[in-house]
Amino acid sequence: MVGLALMSVLAALLMLIATGCTSEEPNLVGTGLVTDTIDTVLVALGADQVAKYSALKVENPDILVHEQELVYLGEQGGTRSSIMANFDFSFAWNTVPRDRVAFPDSLFTVENIKSVKFSLVKPRYYQAYINDPEGIPDRDDPTGQPVNLYYLLKQLVVPFDPANYEGWDENVVPPILPPLLNTDFTEPNESDEPLLRMRAEDFVRWFEAAESIGMIVQLDIQSDKGLVGFGSRDTRIVSEFSQLGVGTEIAPNFVVEFINFVDDNDFYLMEPYADTSTFDEVSEARPDVDSGFMLRTGLRSYPALLFDLSGLPPHAFINRALLSVTNDTTVSFGPLSSIAVLEWDETRFGDPFVTIPLDDLNDRSDRYSFRVTGQTSLDPSFNAIIQFDVTQAILRIINNVYYGTRGLILTGGEDFLPEGVTTKVNPDYYYREFQFMGTSAADPAHRPQLKITYSIVNDLEKGGQ
Repeated sequence: MVGLALMSVLAALLMLIATGCTSEEPNLVGTGLVTDTIDTVLVALGADQVAKYSALKVENPDILVHEQELVYLGEQGGTRSSIMANFDFSFAWNTVPRDRVAFPDSLFTVENIKSVKFSLVKPRYYQAYINDPEGIPDRDDPTGQPVNLYYLLKQLVVPFDPANYEGWDENVVPPILPPLLNTDFTEPNESDEPLLRMRAEDFVRWFEAAESIGMIVQLDIQSDKGLVGFGSRDTRIVSEFSQLGVGTEIAPNFVVEFINFVDDNDFYLMEPYADTSTFDEVSEARPDVDSGFMLRTGLRSYPALLFDLSGLPPHAFINRALLSVTNDTTVSFGPLSSIAVLEWDETRFGDPFVTIPLDDLNDRSDRYSFRVTGQTSLDPSFNAIIQFDVTQAILRIINNVYYGTRGLILTGGEDFLPEGVTTKVNPDYYYREFQFMGTSAADPAHRPQLKITYSIVNDLEKGGQ
């Protein structure tokens, strides 16, 4: 049997004996029902007592990858992505079909087009510098995000099929036509709203063909390393973005400026009818808890741990239970996040990979999961040792409140969790990773541990005399 590491935290507890509020002598009624001695010890259920581990791939059928509010570009932590966007030059699929009075066909000629640019917009978190009160980037105040990005804009052989980018299993970059379409590909770009310069001839060619095209944005190898998010056509929570200029579209779009124009319509913005991150490489959850485990949002991966509680002595009175995990801040990344702890039925553990729908975590019957606790405003690159009070969960487990055994699952701050545990934007919004140290971590203090403080009542079974 796996042993328990015992650490004494108190030498003795004072016992108070009530004698009543009467002048009579105390009698023997009830003697033997009060414990004679109480020993308090601290038990650390640690590395060698993680009996089961699962890496849960959690799918949200309501928000597919090509429907996420941000699209991602770059590479970090074993995950790589490009941005793709489809445009219909027949104007049949545009969110706002072209107003042929304000923008007649006669405007779209090489001679009349002053400039064509491809626009992207970063949310505030991914900006290279903190903006001053006037909204101007302060280059003395970097955010730590990638600064110099070398953008490569190309055309796909055919528009991408959104059905191929509903999830993130075996995604691939579709075939690409060879010429680069932006003329500024040799220039580093640190802008919060990069505008990639293009040739008017290319846009006019697509306009005259009146067909759908697919575009792809990638980064040159010279770019600073990192995974950077940008607005998409599905962005709804715009509060994550700094104040945008008048007429700025958050989604990837063409910005066409005219020499001669109608009324005040000197710019034409063309939005995509579909866009997506490719996520053609995605970091994998570890197959065993020895080497570590991961919590990921955006593309949800949640770890579940089941600790062996069989070593707890009979008649232990649980005072407190803490789940302690150590986040490797040198490789974890992403915005601040909440982390919640839920109970998880032992029958749902896999070996070790399991795919579940998000609704299984919002199990109103509590058959599979039960909300326990959580913490907010955790920084993946700063918060190392993270502890959760799971006393109530351990009490329910050892008191056999449920049929069977339950473990614990770490999740992001889902919308259905109690107030105080949720994140201001749901876990679909941002891609982030917490990489936790495993049961083979060199420092035993960094291994996942369930620390239980309990009292032992020696004479609980004596009864009355």
